[in-house]
Amino acid sequence: MTNLSFLFLGANTPWTYGLAEALAQSHPTQAVQFYDWQTHRAFKPNWSQRHPPKFLNRTIEVLPSGYAGRLEWIFRGYIRSWVKNWCRQLQRQSGQSPWIIAPEPYLYPWVTDIPHTRLIYFNVDDYVLYRPDRKEQILVQERQLMKETELTLCSAQFQVKALKARYPEQAAQIYHFPHGLVESCLNPNPQQSVEPMTVGYVGTLGDRLDWKLIDQVIQACPDITFIFVGGLDEQSMINQGNWQATRQAVLSLPNVRHIGKVPADQVTTYYWSFAINWIPYLVNHPFNQASCPTKIMDGIASGRPILSTDIPECRLYPDWITIFDSVEDAIILIYEQFMLLEIPQSKEHSSKQLGFAQENTWQVRAQTLAQLLS
Repeated sequence: MTNLSFLFLGANTPWTYGLAEALAQSHPTQAVQFYDWQTHRAFKPNWSQRHPPKFLNRTIEVLPSGYAGRLEWIFRGYIRSWVKNWCRQLQRQSGQSPWIIAPEPYLYPWVTDIPHTRLIYFNVDDYVLYRPDRKEQILVQERQLMKETELTLCSAQFQVKALKARYPEQAAQIYHFPHGLVESCLNPNPQQSVEPMTVGYVGTLGDRLDWKLIDQVIQACPDITFIFVGGLDEQSMINQGNWQATRQAVLSLPNVRHIGKVPADQVTTYYWSFAINWIPYLVNHPFNQASCPTKIMDGIASGRPILSTDIPECRLYPDWITIFDSVEDAIILIYEQFMLLEIPQSKEHSSKQLGFAQENTWQVRAQTLAQLLS
């Protein structure tokens, strides 16, 4: 174990927690989730069911609504004292001040008292899209955070370019750091039979999917079963007509099977069971442009073929993700992939795909970060 240690503020997502968990294999790490009372009561969040590494401590802090917004000034002192206490604990374990990883701009007021040479901004989205009504406030906080951080990690290449253009003076400290995967996501038996003639999608079923395209593809392929694993999301970000009605029509089709939301630790078995995985995202959706979908690495780790619409982050993996540009293109590629699965070379390709996935686990990402910091 080296003298590195880490404090993750806002480790509320699988990707921030995945990195924290991997770092804690070798380094003292404190992971903190923040929630307001209402959100905590509604969703009852908890930590992953995976057994935590020995160097990982986890805390869930529940605060009144507005603690990070209009009432932040009231809670600032309390939360800063928590941050200092966590830092002291980690310093006692490692002998040096910990690295603090802040995955959202709103965390900036709580880290102003710590050495800025130990601050990392972990950008996983275009945060203005979360709350367009708070655009100016978010950009001010992000600008302050970027000015003080030693390192900025962006999960999407799109955001690397965006932040380098927005903050050119910090460009040398901005790195592409795509989402990794948990080692248990690696398919241990890719030669095991899949459910024949199936195309599967795992994720929230909301407006990020191109439901018009999905509807047309599925209706043109009545001999194929399309499986959707995920809960329904009603939030609309861009105007694309009555997409909810199209989604309902899709889920009612005779060759569609809808499985509801499943725990994150259980989704891998679905990826492994599909003959083909696909990512039929709406190309012009701003979230899809600026994000690194977790389903990229999870899909690659299945060893199964992956098809996707032309999402920027998916373009980075041409050996493992095949891009389609239209309904007709998708239909041709789906049937082509079914034929390719029957040839001997498909096993070799699957093996190489899994080898690539092994090179992109969160453990490998943690090693990369440790090298950057050294």
